[in-house]
Amino acid sequence: VSEEENWERIDRFLAAIVPVATAAKVRLACHPHDPYTPPGYRGVTRVLGTVEGVKRFVQMHESPYHGLNFCQGTVAEMLDDPAREIFDVIRWFGERGKIFNVHFRNTGVIGYWITGAALLTACRRAMIEEIRAVTPARPEAPLRPSDRACRSPR
Repeated sequence: VSEEENWERIDRFLAAIVPVATAAKVRLACHPHDPYTPPGYRGVTRVLGTVEGVKRFVQMHESPYHGLNFCQGTVAEMLDDPAREIFDVIRWFGERGKIFNVHFRNTGVIGYWITGAALLTACRRAMIEEIRAVTPARPEAPLRPSDRACRSPR
């Protein structure tokens, strides 16, 4: 399936579902593609696998009921410098009211694959600072810690 065809399918789906969700006041919270893979990995570009793709997604069929299950681990893996860049991403989605809940986890990376059981030294982000950034952006958004958190060595 091409990138263009993926976007066409998403557009058709959202055209059908967003008005119904809006009328029923049900929030649609999309989780970005997980695990993150770089564009073109094994010949596939996952359209919700980049920050720009997720931004495009939430701007389609605008509604206060169309947003994200904002997975900070997955989003961080989309970034070149997640420890610095994640805050701008949080602000961008938060200011637009698109963070409906937060899947909160840290990540370590082995090659292109995420391992949530990475050693603490492999974790590249200051999680407490991310909590402080999400809270004013979306104070009502539930924060769900992950079962795949970084652990310290034993």
